[in-house]
Parts: sequence; structure tokens; C-alpha cells
Amino acid sequence: MEQIAVVKAVLENGMAQIAVERDTACGAAHSCHECAGCEKMMTNTNTVVTAFNDVSAGKGDIVKVRSENKTFFTTAAIVYIVPLILAMAAYFVAMGVGLGEGLQVLITFGGFAVGVLLAVAWDRHMKKTSGLRFHIVEIKKACSGM
Repeated sequence: MEQIAVVKAVLENGMAQIAVERDTACGAAHSCHECAGCEKMMTNTNTVVTAFNDVSAGKGDIVKVRSENKTFFTTAAIVYIVPLILAMAAYFVAMGVGLGEGLQVLITFGGFAVGVLLAVAWDRHMKKTSGLRFHIVEIKKACSGM
């Protein structure tokens, strides 16, 4: 996956701190200031991450950043799909055992909660091991000399 970012700082170890603007769920396919549902106008959508500075970009440069797709999609699946699958599995098991409707709902929420806990644990693991790696692959606009 490729994104545009701004280099905030160049680190001594061949890395750079970059600010990546996250897209909204709607993809900003319209005029966001007219959309009451868009978060873009209400929240800070920049995420600061560390990236491999493969092209020797300087502070202030606008760069193209590429992340590793396999890790990205694995993380997305764990965060978004696993909680839903565990919730549905818990529901069907509770229904198959013949529990009452109230217990089925409670067990379904329990399955979802276990999925969310797994997603949080995965997120912490990825942060600890720098699992989601970004590489600066191109300088779009050199602003570091200004």
C-alpha cells in the first residue's frame, strides 16, 4: 500500500519519522465540509510513524511511503474480522447447546470481547516488534533545502 507523507525528522539510524494522513471511511470522494458524518473535519487524521529512509529524504520533504501488504492485510483481518467471527461462532455454539436467548446474547458479546482482546494483543505485539514496516520509496517534493 502506498501513501503520501511528510518527513517530520530524520533519525541517525537510517530511519525517518513521518506523518501520514489517514483517509476517512468515505475516502473523501465528496466535499467533506458538507458531510455531517465525516470525521476528517473533527479529528486529527495524521499518524506519526517511523519509516526506513531508503531515499535519504530530509525534514519537510513530501514523500511516497510503501508499507508491506502482507503484514498490513493480516493486521486488518485480525482487527476487523476475528472479533466478528468469534462473536458468530460463540452465538452458534450457544444456540446449538440450547441456551436461552439472553445467554446466547451474553455469550455472543463474550466471543466478540475475546476477539477485541486478541486484536489489542496483536496491536501491542506489532508495536513491540515493529511488525508493520514502512519504506520511503520516492521524494515527491524536496522541501528540506528551503
